[in-house]
Amino acid sequence: MSSTFLTRAKARTLLAAATLGLLVLPAWAAPSQSQIVETITNAKILPASVALNARYSMGEVSLYMYRSAKVSDNDLKIDSVLITKTLRDKFGADIKAVQLNFYDKESKAQIRQCTVNQMHLNSFASRQISQDQLLAFLNVTRLNAGSTSSGSTSNPLLNANVEAVLAMTTAPGFKVDERTILLARIKSVARKNGSNYQRLAASYKNIDDLIRAGKTEEIIPYFNELSREVQLSEAAVALQTETQNNEAQLKNTATQIRSQLSAPPRFGMCYRRRYALWVMLSRMQLAGRDIVYPAVLYSKRVEGPFAAGNKPELQRGIIEVEQALGIQPTSDWD
Repeated sequence: MSSTFLTRAKARTLLAAATLGLLVLPAWAAPSQSQIVETITNAKILPASVALNARYSMGEVSLYMYRSAKVSDNDLKIDSVLITKTLRDKFGADIKAVQLNFYDKESKAQIRQCTVNQMHLNSFASRQISQDQLLAFLNVTRLNAGSTSSGSTSNPLLNANVEAVLAMTTAPGFKVDERTILLARIKSVARKNGSNYQRLAASYKNIDDLIRAGKTEEIIPYFNELSREVQLSEAAVALQTETQNNEAQLKNTATQIRSQLSAPPRFGMCYRRRYALWVMLSRMQLAGRDIVYPAVLYSKRVEGPFAAGNKPELQRGIIEVEQALGIQPTSDWD
């Protein structure tokens, strides 16, 4: 029996035990890059000669290392699951997904990439899928080093454009209505330029591939987890849209403010106090300070009542704007 087989057999035994207890994890402090590297190194999953580089952002860990081209895709998948399990044991719910980038040690011209997320580990930890099914569901993508263009990949949708995702269809059969609705939601995320629509589409294709292969009993945990991921993506897209709308509204408000402050206020009721407010707002604007709130307040509570000839309301508005600007109101209205 070869030593390589013994090594991988040991890893597979570890893999079977590694994911117990992953369903409920506490959230610890967000890990630093050095903590991530130290945790993986101490676990001794990789050969001691492998140097690691790590990045962490918003729950996602990206790892970079050199591995020999002789190491099989299946072995890289096992390493990926073991590393993800180790990080989640250490840092809990702060680890949402781990992307491993294996650079070709010999040619340094190719990268093999594998991503493990909560859907994969939770399904395995709850024994909804077997170890072999877990490894079959993981994708190993081949990329050209130093280039964003991709080479061959086990799931081309990981690098698909929006048009390719919009052209996707649903395989007939098990839960076709529910899957059709889920695909429509993924397409909606893609249309709105959701940042992870490619990964959602790739996961959906994996589910459809299982349907076509007649493995209908295996899709339920993946379908449920993908539904949750789509829901999170929809919320992120909605937030992005709201942010863009708010930015557009602020830009329009800024234009209105510049127009409003381009000329001094009209002569009339409480002119001296209104003029003093206009001067202060104009100076703040020239100094680059944020005057959106006091300027909008000035427009509504001062210029509005002035135009309507409502002196009591105008006086109340002037005091309100003065207080917003830190000016001590007086009783002098001349």
